[in-house]
Amino acid sequence: MKEGSIRLNHTKNAIIRSVPMHPRVMDVLRPIWEKQGQPTTGHVFLNRFGKPYQDTRKAKIPGGNPIKNQHATACKRAGIEDFTVHDWRHHWASHCVMAGIDLITIMNMGGWKSLRMVQRYSSVSVDHMRESINKLS
Repeated sequence: MKEGSIRLNHTKNAIIRSVPMHPRVMDVLRPIWEKQGQPTTGHVFLNRFGKPYQDTRKAKIPGGNPIKNQHATACKRAGIEDFTVHDWRHHWASHCVMAGIDLITIMNMGGWKSLRMVQRYSSVSVDHMRESINKLS
């Protein structure tokens, strides 16, 4: 919290990295961090028993992946169909591109090893393309 970043110890490509937090993320997480006594180590997100979520890649968890299950429940309650936890990566990358963030920065923050993967994950909306074409004189 003091550095304003999130450390990712368990990534798909096994590379530990830190990514900066958006100010809104800081605003949401700060009260949780303060309630926990402002720890400098440990997990932020705990399950209902106050324990860190298990890495589902390392152990079979009864009932499946709890984060995927909670996401599916939230989507169902909101009436959202066909949107997975993994889709958030596509959504995030697309919004970064449309905000004008360079592809190298997106690649590093997203943990992709190539610009090709960033291009594969990101897309731009029709509105964004319209705004872009309207910039031409």
